[in-house]
Amino acid sequence: MKLLKRYANRRLYDPETSSTITLEDVAQMIIRGEEIKVVDNLTGEDITPKILGQTLLKVSLGQRNEDFSNFMLTSLIRETGRDISGLFERLVLGGIGANYLTSERLEKIITSMVTLGELKEADFGTYKDDLLKKMASRASEKKEQIQKDLEKFSQVIQDTESPSVTDLSEKLKEVAEKLKES
Repeated sequence: MKLLKRYANRRLYDPETSSTITLEDVAQMIIRGEEIKVVDNLTGEDITPKILGQTLLKVSLGQRNEDFSNFMLTSLIRETGRDISGLFERLVLGGIGANYLTSERLEKIITSMVTLGELKEADFGTYKDDLLKKMASRASEKKEQIQKDLEKFSQVIQDTESPSVTDLSEKLKEVAEKLKES
C-alpha cells in the first residue's frame, strides 16, 4: 500500500518519491492497481475516503461528459443512502472492483458493514458466502462464454481454406523472381 501525506496547504506528497502529486497522479496510481492510504500530516488522521472522493470528482469531470458525471455521482449518493450491502454486491457482481477484491478486503468491508449497522452480525456469514458463490458463478459463466467463443473461432479457422505451405513457398519464389527482374 502506498502511503501519501496531505499537508496543511492541501498539497499531496509522496514520501517514496519525495515529490508533490496531484489528484490526477492519484487517479493514475489507482488505475495501475496500486492501493493508497492518505494521512493528514498534522493529525495523522486517515483521510483516504476524502481524497478518493475528490479524485473521483476530478476524474469524472475531466471526462467532459457532464451528463454521465452527474448521473454517476447522483446515483452513487442515492445508493449509499439506502442499502450499502446491496450496492456493494451489485458493484462486485457487475465487475466493478472485483479484480482487486481480496478475501482479506472482503472480510474487512463486511465487518465494517456490521460495525456500522448496515448489516446484521447474524447475516455476516450468509452474506459473505452468498456473495462468493455469486462471484464464482459469474466467473464460471464468463469462462464458459470464452470457451464457446474460442470454439467458434477455431471452427472458423478450420472451415476457411488456407493455402498450403507449398503454395505459399511457390508464391514467395515468384515474388523473389519478379524482384530480381526489376
